[in-house]
Amino acid sequence: MTSTEFQAVVLAAGRGSRLPEVLGDAPKCLLPIGPHPLLWYPLTMLQRHNFSEAIVVVLEHQKVEIQQALERTPIKIKVDYATIPYDSDFGTADSLRYIYDRIKSDFLVVSCDIVSNVSLYPLINKFREHDAALALLLFKSGFESDVVLPGPKNKHKPERDIIGIHPDTQRLAFLLAASDCEDTLNIQRHLLKDRGQLNVYGRLLDAHIYVLKKWVINYLHTKENISTFKGEFLPHLIKKQHVKRSAKLQQDTTSELGVNTKPGDNILHYVPTTALNQKITQTSLFNDSLSHVPYHGDAVRCYAIQAPREAIGVRVNSTLSFCALNRKLASIWNDLCGESYPLIALGATVKSTQTKEIIVADNAKLSEKTSLNYSVFGPNCVVNPKNIVSNSILMSNSIVEEGCNIDNCIVGHKAHVKSGSVLKNCLIGPNYVVEEDSKNQSVHLSNADEYMEIDIQ
Repeated sequence: MTSTEFQAVVLAAGRGSRLPEVLGDAPKCLLPIGPHPLLWYPLTMLQRHNFSEAIVVVLEHQKVEIQQALERTPIKIKVDYATIPYDSDFGTADSLRYIYDRIKSDFLVVSCDIVSNVSLYPLINKFREHDAALALLLFKSGFESDVVLPGPKNKHKPERDIIGIHPDTQRLAFLLAASDCEDTLNIQRHLLKDRGQLNVYGRLLDAHIYVLKKWVINYLHTKENISTFKGEFLPHLIKKQHVKRSAKLQQDTTSELGVNTKPGDNILHYVPTTALNQKITQTSLFNDSLSHVPYHGDAVRCYAIQAPREAIGVRVNSTLSFCALNRKLASIWNDLCGESYPLIALGATVKSTQTKEIIVADNAKLSEKTSLNYSVFGPNCVVNPKNIVSNSILMSNSIVEEGCNIDNCIVGHKAHVKSGSVLKNCLIGPNYVVEEDSKNQSVHLSNADEYMEIDIQ
């Protein structure tokens, strides 16, 4: 695979609305995951698959901060930043429309919050094999099921999708949010007729890794009423698989350069077709149809590939998944990233001699006379002497003064824990100051208006 065949687009302009407890005013794509920002992981995944460059979509006012953060990481892939206005209420589909003129070939769309070691080649080969409009990747869910989130006890309700897949062909029949379903799921008859068995899944995770035809973004460009890619455009595209060509549409409307010369609202006007294309499809051995008509006559074809069960695949789209991944990262690091990348950044300062399974980001300063175990220390954080930190996450620019005991906590971006504090199972919000000699357990301490500040002496 070469970059001339596929372009790569990483969507990194999300505002992290489901991570308010840890995000603060920082870009979601810079959340610390072990020694590196979140965005580093999908870019490294693309690099492993021989991509030499990627378009990264970011909010305009965050570009410099993101660019500087990535420049401090060990990464070789060239990043071409595409900025969208901060004051625009852009969904993911809006963002893709905004960079429409930069897409020159078939392309991959990857969310900035995916952390995975999966091989993308089976997904890409399925896309190639059937000349698909779309191929998407699915993981098993449940990575965070055994992790208890610090803070008040709240029952976490994960987002689920209902996904229909024909097992013999891996054709994607439907994909919709479980929250949109009532007590019963109605399946249209045509999804079963002549198409064999249909499996319905409720516990698979959409990786937000999509391979798409160039013509798909041409079509999306005209659908200005569609704002989100996953929630609106994907279900729309999947339904369009069953639109049939009329005799008029079967006429060759494609130029010699493969550009459709008669665009319109009908999706089939955007699917390149020539007499030669039709003959190749009719004679191809790669035909998933159970009837004599290739692909049941479907010009638009969508597929779903399940990653191997042993593959690591986590979407960091909630505080729970952020916590779970950081907690487990040391144990899966070699499987995820290999031995080329150290868990303690070269620019970090670690003077403590009592450490066990810690991860330390660039420019963190961990003092002597400290006991540090099973914890993650973000960039520029400072831990002063005479502290005990266990099973915790200290985010970027956080400070812990002397004589503190921190157990099973998340200490937020720029938070400040003053001397003598004892914290257990606490969630400390960004910029929050924990006063001297505070004793807190199982609370959420935040400056945000919607949360009450709790200080138990």
